[in-house]
Amino acid sequence: MSRRKKKRRNKGFVLAIIEFVLAIVILVAILGVSAYFLCPLKKVTVEGTDLYTSEEVSDYILDDEYSTNTIYVFLKNKLFPKGDAEFIEKFDVQITGMHSINIVCKEKAILGYMTQDDGKYVYFNYDGKIAEISETYIERGYMKIEGVTCDEPKVGDKLSIGSDQVGYLTSLIKILKKNSLMPNVISYDENNHITLVYDTYNISLGNRSYLEEKIERVMLILPKIEGLQGTLHLENYSNQNTDIVFEKDTEAEQ
Repeated sequence: MSRRKKKRRNKGFVLAIIEFVLAIVILVAILGVSAYFLCPLKKVTVEGTDLYTSEEVSDYILDDEYSTNTIYVFLKNKLFPKGDAEFIEKFDVQITGMHSINIVCKEKAILGYMTQDDGKYVYFNYDGKIAEISETYIERGYMKIEGVTCDEPKVGDKLSIGSDQVGYLTSLIKILKKNSLMPNVISYDENNHITLVYDTYNISLGNRSYLEEKIERVMLILPKIEGLQGTLHLENYSNQNTDIVFEKDTEAEQ
């Protein structure tokens, strides 16, 4: 094959590539113009959260002058998802029609919280990791922890009570929820021993040893101390020592 024929073939191949690219560009342009004129955004619905109003979520997602188009908002959310809203892990924009979208909010999974000296609330998840740090108190029945502080807490960090204590705490809250025994407060002392604080009585659990057995005994004893004020002591409970003492609050009796 002569050099001239090779050059012609190479030139023809390059022209074909150029024509293909131009065709793609023209097609994308046509689709873009069509989407702009045919898919104006007219309806927005929001689900998955009651922490923010639908208007607040809509304003947060539709945050620029081009967010008046269904396709644009959908693609923008997929390519550049927003994730810096308090208590929200992510937003998912779904197209529900040519002129409508649905914004699904996925809230962060939170197990409990503690307060800081600066007035902020440190919320943690089921893994004992800090999920959110906020000045906002959320009334959701999250477990309040006292006696624990975090120095310079950061989202994603583990609670500063040691890995064993994190496991103990999260397991305890799950067991309490399962048995409908959620207290007002879970309180730590200087030895990392736990006391459950209820309206009229406290339950001193001590360390994590025999946790399930302790809760089983608590379930049997609670009906007997209903209405009394004092502390139920299980901190020394073991297979060898099954004695459980309820120490009445003498000041309350007076």
